[in-house]
Amino acid sequence: MGEKAKKEKIGFVKYLKLFLQGRVFSLDFFRSHWGFVALVVFLFCLSIANRYMCQTKLETIKDLRFELTNAKTERVRAAARYMELVRHSKIVTLANEHQLGLEIPDTPPVKLMQNNGDEK
Repeated sequence: MGEKAKKEKIGFVKYLKLFLQGRVFSLDFFRSHWGFVALVVFLFCLSIANRYMCQTKLETIKDLRFELTNAKTERVRAAARYMELVRHSKIVTLANEHQLGLEIPDTPPVKLMQNNGDEK
């Protein structure tokens, strides 16, 4: 076991020395670990693309919410204009202004019921 611990210590010292000298990522490292390096680069690119798509969709949602609030406001305004136009007093005033000769009856309308020929 002493040799194994000694080899591990030498390996650690070796990599520490390479790190301090700035030669940790040498050409030999990339040759031996090309698959891992390619995977890390791919995941990094995938992460960037995912973040970009997320930000784009968030901006779209923000724009759509703004349009929705504008549409709700316009709906309320249109409903108010419609209610103003169909108000009873407004209709009477418009009928009188344009001299249409229309009058509002004092009695409510009567519903006529159709009788079958059986009843007398």
